[in-house]
Amino acid sequence: MIPGTDFELLDFMLSRKDALIMECFGVGGLPSYSDDKLFEVIRKYTGVGKFIVVTTQVQNEGSDVGVYQVGYEIRHTPQILEAFDMTTEAICGKLMWILGQTRDPEQINRLFYTPVANDILHYVHR
Repeated sequence: MIPGTDFELLDFMLSRKDALIMECFGVGGLPSYSDDKLFEVIRKYTGVGKFIVVTTQVQNEGSDVGVYQVGYEIRHTPQILEAFDMTTEAICGKLMWILGQTRDPEQINRLFYTPVANDILHYVHR
């Protein structure tokens, strides 16, 4: 994500893929526009079983989407996973493995937050 990212890009990617890793601003800031189209797209695709992992672009920072109102609003959606201190590379490998095993949101959450080789050290149980 970068400031000014159009919601159409998110719509395009989620219409073709099962999951999306979204690197947000700082610890988890998401663009908030007056038309709310970005969140409409997020709700549309998570509602049909697509998954979004929210992480940060800042190395060694870790994510905390609840810091900002826009992130807080999506934090409790089962198909939105927060990476906390997991690297983008670890997220990608882990998510591909998980989606090869199951599409059940509970199972995906459990597997995603189960540490493997110290890929995630600090997280908040949801």
